[in-house]
Amino acid sequence: MGLRRDMLQFPGGRQRALTFSYDDAVTQDVRFVDMLNRFQLKGTFNINTGLLGQHSLHEKNGKAVTHDKLLPSQVPQVYQGHELALHGLTHLDLALAGQAAAAYEIAADRRNLEEITKAPVRGMAYPFGTYNDGLLALLRCSGVEYSRTIESTGSFKLPRDFLLWHPTCHHGDERLFALAEAFLEPVQRYDGPLLFYVWGHTYEFDERGDWARMEQFMQKMSGHEEVWYAANIEICDYVNAARQLRYSASGQYIYNPTAQDIWLWLDGRTVVLKAGETTDVNE
Repeated sequence: MGLRRDMLQFPGGRQRALTFSYDDAVTQDVRFVDMLNRFQLKGTFNINTGLLGQHSLHEKNGKAVTHDKLLPSQVPQVYQGHELALHGLTHLDLALAGQAAAAYEIAADRRNLEEITKAPVRGMAYPFGTYNDGLLALLRCSGVEYSRTIESTGSFKLPRDFLLWHPTCHHGDERLFALAEAFLEPVQRYDGPLLFYVWGHTYEFDERGDWARMEQFMQKMSGHEEVWYAANIEICDYVNAARQLRYSASGQYIYNPTAQDIWLWLDGRTVVLKAGETTDVNE
């Protein structure tokens, strides 16, 4: 008997997933969320609740675009059906701040968002993309289960540590459509799940004049039955659940102690491991 290779699949036996992550809760998010909804895609929006309602301009390369923040009252309706996550109360650089200031920025932002969502908020994106060991340790005891960096990998690999979740690319990356082609290319031999993670800020579409480019990308990526369209926390929860599977010494029996069904690819066939059950994978 050859060596069996057990590889994770996404819900429904899908082998690919697509997710988006956008920061700052700027007014351009309204248009962006409408685009996501039209193409039946899902995203995560990282919010500085202490800055909601503020008005400002963002200037780059001599061009100024509005960087106005949504009002607190707009947040529930604008982001309905999508995930809200932390971005620090006031967008403070948490890696440079002291532990006490960082703890306050995280806890206050979390509490404000949970008043909106009426549920635990467990995800985050690092303000300015910065982090250090002290911040990671703080997050591990603060109820934060993942946090996104700004370090694009150009790959579709799952993160080893969800508190160091590096995205595939920024939406302005010149490789965006080449990566899309590679992501959607039919798989000849399944070597594990593919995750395409796109991040950015929606005011950049005004700055760069590329709303049409993003709409073209969404249209290309939408409507594929083999792709799971998920928010960040859904992917984090599913992968973490899969990492809790318990194997017998023979590998024949796998216990799923979680509340989620898990799909595995075992030697050319899909096996569903039901929540709370032990599965004989030889049957």
